[in-house]
Amino acid sequence: MKQRDKDRFHSLKMADAYNHMCQMLVPGYNFLQDTLINILKFEDIKEIVLLDLGAGSGIFLEKVLKEFPDSKCYYLDYSDDFMQVAKERLRKYDDRVTFIKSDFSGNWESKISEAPTVITSSSAIHHLSSENKKKLYKKCYDTLKEEGWFFNIDEMKTVNEDAYIKNLYYWVYHANKQKKQLSDDDMDAYLKWMDQFNNWKKRNVDGIDKPKKEGDDIHESFLAQLDWLKEIGFIETDVFSKHFLWCLIGGKKVYGTF
Repeated sequence: MKQRDKDRFHSLKMADAYNHMCQMLVPGYNFLQDTLINILKFEDIKEIVLLDLGAGSGIFLEKVLKEFPDSKCYYLDYSDDFMQVAKERLRKYDDRVTFIKSDFSGNWESKISEAPTVITSSSAIHHLSSENKKKLYKKCYDTLKEEGWFFNIDEMKTVNEDAYIKNLYYWVYHANKQKKQLSDDDMDAYLKWMDQFNNWKKRNVDGIDKPKKEGDDIHESFLAQLDWLKEIGFIETDVFSKHFLWCLIGGKKVYGTF
């Protein structure tokens, strides 16, 4: 159940480029994260202890820490380079963030001293096989506090295959279109980001019919993943929002579950 996707997440240059460009080059990036923030507000969770899986450069955690001044967060990622970028970003919240280095198969839950009321992940879980996605979802359920929420923003297949394929092409279109809006100062980060994105295109668009293995982009139907969450025991499961390839799915842990 390795989180690592070959070597493309283990480069400080890539971590910096991703941190700099993701909000512009990933369609719906801020929209879906902000939707998740609004769900947390609507649910009126009294105490937010949030664990972010594959937390990357810490953009989402920064939003949580700003919006909920009493919140505490656990940052989990395998990449030292992304963690370095995140520590700089979250430096002023240092007393409210615990950093954990682990891939998803590690014993990360043993490093959590307070059961999270919310577990989140963004653009990370899709690298796992179907079986390992299910195992991680079950681990999240077991780790959550009673009535806690789990949310996953990720690349997912949609209802129909032709629409899914079109969503893949949309990302290529979107990423190329953004170049026209960039300043000269942004161009270096853009080119570094696009160098990795072109590899994504080769794997997922040009090689769409090739078999996938652990660590690749293993896109599963959001409907199938909602079924898995329900089978594990989550209630109120739903696709809370969708933007082309990206879906925000989640569910709530039942009260009285141990």
